[in-house]
Amino acid sequence: MAAHDSAHFQVKEFLARIPRPNISELLDLYGELDEMTERVAEILVKLPKHLYDRDKQMLLLGGMTDEELLRAVKEDHDVLVPFFTTICGLSIREFERLYGVESVYSMRDRFDPRGEREKKFIMAIKELLPPQIHIETVLYKFYKNWEEHQKRHARGKSLEEQVRKFFRDRGYSCEKVTSPVEVDAAIPSRDPMVVMPIRIGVFRDIVKRAKEFGSEFGELRKHFPKARFVVIFGIPRHELHQRDSIRERIKEYGPVAGYDAILFQDELKNLLPKLEQWNIPRKSK
Repeated sequence: MAAHDSAHFQVKEFLARIPRPNISELLDLYGELDEMTERVAEILVKLPKHLYDRDKQMLLLGGMTDEELLRAVKEDHDVLVPFFTTICGLSIREFERLYGVESVYSMRDRFDPRGEREKKFIMAIKELLPPQIHIETVLYKFYKNWEEHQKRHARGKSLEEQVRKFFRDRGYSCEKVTSPVEVDAAIPSRDPMVVMPIRIGVFRDIVKRAKEFGSEFGELRKHFPKARFVVIFGIPRHELHQRDSIRERIKEYGPVAGYDAILFQDELKNLLPKLEQWNIPRKSK
């Protein structure tokens, strides 16, 4: 993104304001949404000035030619196809019934600007898009529409399940423990040597989450006095750059001796050498 564009529209600041009501259940989905929205924004702010008023942050889509629209979609069709599809407000079936565009989302993988289906797609977009719209409005509409569209595909893929699967795939017996006290992930699952409370949150709620980890440490220490205590915290992708500040705040409300490790969702591999160091056994063959 060019420097003069980013000075007018800061996509990360915009993303930070978007409510994410299902983040505790669907962290991966919101990570994908953040990334897709950043990629869409990067293309939109680079549009020529007769299509994007940088001072007003206004997209002037009514003046977009077929060729300009084709070029924009082709630049990153993986995200621009769902972007234009969702903000137009039509379902897949409606695109096919009204405009003859079959399997619209398959164009995410292959987009031929000279293809007949692509030309029909562009015609539909031009008819349905407003002549002008604020960039935040259109990005918010895309974010929320795609969020709703993808929820059913993302159900059941919680961070807890991802953590347990990550360590199981690497040979460890890692399961949720419910007795004598609940532990989100434990290695091994019987007589745990490592306990991993898992939380999801956002930067503005960090003090609350840090206190929860601290309370949970005290409770788990009573039942598993010799176990290593590893905090795992999932945060939105666009907040990962604040991981050092978040880690320090978690430490601040933790035990005096500190936790054995504090990890974010993209750092699970960092625990593997520690498990070796702590002589944590893998499952017997």
